[in-house]
Amino acid sequence: MMTNKKEQIVLYGLGNAGRSMLPYLRERFEIAFWVDGNPSLWGTEYEGISIRSPESVSEYDGRIIVTTTDAFFVEISDFLLKSGFEKNAVFRGQHCVFDQREELVPYEVGMLEPKKVVLKKCDLLKRDEERNGCKVMVFCGFYSSYVNQVVRNCKIRMPDIHFSILSNAEAYLDEMREYADHIYVYHSYAELYGILSELPQYDVFQMLWIENIWVYFRELIRKKCRRLNLCVGGSDLYRARDAERIYKKSLIDMADTVSAETDATICAFVKAYPSAAEKIRWVNFGIETLEYMDQDCFIRAREKRRSMDIPDDRMVILCGYNAGEAHQHLEMIRALKTIDETIKRKIVLVFPMTYPKEQDDYIEKVRTELNDCGISYRILTDYMNQQAMAVLEMMSDALITVQKTDQLSSTMLEIMYAGKTVIAGSWLPYENLREKGIFFVSVDEMDNVAESVSEIVVNDKVYREKCAVNKDIVYALSSWNTAADRWRGLWTD
Repeated sequence: MMTNKKEQIVLYGLGNAGRSMLPYLRERFEIAFWVDGNPSLWGTEYEGISIRSPESVSEYDGRIIVTTTDAFFVEISDFLLKSGFEKNAVFRGQHCVFDQREELVPYEVGMLEPKKVVLKKCDLLKRDEERNGCKVMVFCGFYSSYVNQVVRNCKIRMPDIHFSILSNAEAYLDEMREYADHIYVYHSYAELYGILSELPQYDVFQMLWIENIWVYFRELIRKKCRRLNLCVGGSDLYRARDAERIYKKSLIDMADTVSAETDATICAFVKAYPSAAEKIRWVNFGIETLEYMDQDCFIRAREKRRSMDIPDDRMVILCGYNAGEAHQHLEMIRALKTIDETIKRKIVLVFPMTYPKEQDDYIEKVRTELNDCGISYRILTDYMNQQAMAVLEMMSDALITVQKTDQLSSTMLEIMYAGKTVIAGSWLPYENLREKGIFFVSVDEMDNVAESVSEIVVNDKVYREKCAVNKDIVYALSSWNTAADRWRGLWTD
């Protein structure tokens, strides 16, 4: 009896993305072996598949499926091409992200077969494309509250501009149906190819942020807009690997304008991409939460303290603002252990760890470290909307923000607006805030955090007075009433 023999492939990259894709790949292929750059895995197995070193690919002569995140795909695919593989043998295993399904993506867009689509059916709002005034399409390859904030706040202040959204997340529908003309959602690279092919020409394509998926479709994207704008995020620049930065240059070169939120980010970007020096400008995101920080919020903040069983005579110190390991919570806690016992009895540490998802193991490590710290603490894991965040920030007395890299934290600015003290790592690009007159405390290394916390606890009144100047400066810098005008300049100048 004849049987259909599965094609044999090799997988490259045994991370979370690869593990999540394994059932999909096993259904379709016979897997010869798995390659990974971690020497401790070589000679072991995962789910019955042997794991080998990168050099072992030289023994293989078929298709390679790179099962990693975007950041590593560029670097690994370059290695494979230099190892003698043809481009048509290198594929990316796209794992599930929001509403984007699993698929195999060829190395170049010219090898990808576009899916035939009816544009209106790909629009969650089911509307025909019309020519109405200035048309701006906002791109984001995931669900981000920043998309909602830009579209909502700019539409309220600029009713003459017609916004659309292109993403892989259907979650935008609930919040954006009143503000967007179209919400196009793709579920695969092939479907995205079809949507881009069918779109009429837009006045502006605005990207949040410089993502690899847009680099992949750069030629088609450039043809479909009169103006192409990119926005630089922290991960685009500070956390990008060298190969990824080189890969993104082709899209950056095509852009008309690149924007960034801080002077330090602009300088770092120009250093990385000197050819873009003439096209970069300062445009920041506004902060909606500022609008909720009023007298009513102050009253609810006092109620919140009571509900969290925090005594009135304790100072509340926020430790970071999410559950990402880049916030260095463990190192921060170890530093805080050295605080004098009298100070420990005067503070409560609060860890907002409501996102990203799937950080349960890390949160438990933080909890374990805190249990040995000798300081009262609370860990927050339930989702908080902007009103809830405003209440949390209003009830706090200080924020410690010592993550490894950052562009500009809205949580930090909200704390400053509320008149509370910020302790920030001096390695973070915040000096331009000091130049604008904003007061905050800098620490050169993690060991200095304990000393700074002790200082603000002992001299609480002095620090409150110093922080009083921050409110008006932050409002002028970061309210949507002022920021919206800078965004309009990107689209209409």
